[in-house]
Amino acid sequence: MVRRLVPADVPLLYPLIRLSFPHISLREWTRIGRRMARAGKRAREGILVAHYGESRPPCAMATFRRGFDLFSGDTLSADYIIALSFAHKQQIIDALIPAMEKLAREMGCRAIRTFSYSNPMANKEDTVLKLCSTSHITERTVRIERDKQIDHPL
Repeated sequence: MVRRLVPADVPLLYPLIRLSFPHISLREWTRIGRRMARAGKRAREGILVAHYGESRPPCAMATFRRGFDLFSGDTLSADYIIALSFAHKQQIIDALIPAMEKLAREMGCRAIRTFSYSNPMANKEDTVLKLCSTSHITERTVRIERDKQIDHPL
């Protein structure tokens, strides 16, 4: 199950935030999370939250923002996809992608841009792997109406 972040999710997501961004305190995350949970037609950024079921805690999240690209026009970008279980990464991505497409259509975007971090790193304080690292970043942009990858001219 995937939905937009609601205020009740904010404290439940902190373990995911802590694993991937250890420098962000609970207090700072609460401030950020509350801002990202604001709903409305004018919201240009936010977080999608994945759950294994209705009454289960969050297992993953993806940040998103609406922007403009000269090549693609209005574009929904997902910068970070963070999962509690590295073993279920593909299942989580398979659930998030249709939700991102629906959100992109609602926001009037013509393309979706995702960033893949292909070099998972272990948190030094924990053995849990995270999907976000600073190396081996691959960008992929897909036009919604054509459902195919866009090759950017250089």
